[in-house]
Amino acid sequence: EVERYLSHARRVLRDLGGRSAEGLRQGGLRVQPPVGGFYLFLDFGELSEKLRERGIADGRALCERLLAETGVALLPGVAFGRPARELTARMAFVDFDGGRALAASEAIPLQEPLPDDFCETCCHNVLEATREIVRWVRG
Repeated sequence: EVERYLSHARRVLRDLGGRSAEGLRQGGLRVQPPVGGFYLFLDFGELSEKLRERGIADGRALCERLLAETGVALLPGVAFGRPARELTARMAFVDFDGGRALAASEAIPLQEPLPDDFCETCCHNVLEATREIVRWVRG
């Protein structure tokens, strides 16, 4: 029973993490693909000139402004040992109903991929947060 639970939880997080990372990359951020867990490490460094024009010169200011202007909360990279002036942040992709997502995953055999609309249906808040980040960066 525990192995079945873990298999479905890993599948949901793998799919959600991959989709979130891809959406952020398409928005111009550097994001490493998630290997495990439920975090993404975002690098806004390539957008530094645009962010400096908005008065944002470090990860802490980046996270504060992003929260104030979009409601999306990230933790600055400095909280994880990165240099204070670095425009990096960590995002947890956990704002979804895990019970609902697991139940939906369990209805699909493990050897089959999750449907394309699975994350949008079961993990909408996380995907919407990634879209908010991209809109904010582009704005």
